[in-house]
Amino acid sequence: CENMLLRTLPLMEDFEHVLIALNKEGELAEKFKKKGIKIINIEQENLLNPFSYWRLIKTVKKIKPDAIVTYLFHADIIGRIIVQLFTKYQTIPFLRTTYNHPKYWIARITEKLTKCFVKQYLANSESVKNFYVENIGVEKEKITVIPNGIDVDFYDNVKIDCNLRRSFGIDDTDFVIICIANLHINKGHRYLLEAFENIYKENENIKLLLVGDGNEKKNLLSQIKNYNSKNNILFLGKRTDVLQLLKISDIFVLPTFFEGMSNAIIEAMVSDVPIITTNIPENQDLIENEKSGILFPVNDVASLTKAMELLIADETLRKKLSQNAKQEAEKRFNIKKVASQLANFYQKI
Repeated sequence: CENMLLRTLPLMEDFEHVLIALNKEGELAEKFKKKGIKIINIEQENLLNPFSYWRLIKTVKKIKPDAIVTYLFHADIIGRIIVQLFTKYQTIPFLRTTYNHPKYWIARITEKLTKCFVKQYLANSESVKNFYVENIGVEKEKITVIPNGIDVDFYDNVKIDCNLRRSFGIDDTDFVIICIANLHINKGHRYLLEAFENIYKENENIKLLLVGDGNEKKNLLSQIKNYNSKNNILFLGKRTDVLQLLKISDIFVLPTFFEGMSNAIIEAMVSDVPIITTNIPENQDLIENEKSGILFPVNDVASLTKAMELLIADETLRKKLSQNAKQEAEKRFNIKKVASQLANFYQKI
């Protein structure tokens, strides 16, 4: 979400942008500041701190914004209740994901109970819009879809760093599989680890790079404790060189249960890395099965194993899928086009 903002906001030169961070500044804060985008930190240590809401309300009244757009669950709810209750300003939630997992039942209920406070939504994909219409009960006329954008030229200029491979102990003959996702239960890492263990039994010249961090890391480390492949699974944590990591990888895999519009998939598309991901509506918006990637059923280790084995063995297929995916991304997610759509939306409101 932050990367999407960092890519699009500087292109909207007719607007003055101010980012309000509820908790603390994120890792990209300095990059925003270098682009001339102001960041205000509310320092909300917890949701029950009344002083943080007072600071938020005071900040909004001081800025006197023409539009307030909220991103991600906590900001969406605080915006539509606290900000709208104590200021004259309406907020526009920018919907980034669906909640198709039992763990997120509270989010679904909260969205249903508070939708009456929202006059207008943005969504990053048709799948997200459909989820909110069919499962939350939002009127479809209230939701405008504007996709995530990508700077294809920037990705084309990223060079392969051979030293990066060597720093991870990856040999020239090794086949590299990468997954870029926070280590959360809904990303499905456990199924990827099972499939990787299956493949490793037949081919030990493979490496798995897991990029991201999260509360599932302990469980995942416990899962592979007795795996034969455990030494070939690298937990890399949060990285600032994701583009370079994609360039040294042979396959991108994302076994996610639900998404919004996955930036990680789009980045793999423009990085010429063939994609394997789950056959969910959100990913069907991006990938056409067996044309621009391979889609497999959620939680299906056997199908994931088969898909990985297929791409490992077939270089021609890998090249075809990656080329088709890149062409699709160039056509649909051009960052300048997306920034223009956002600008037009804000001008109209």
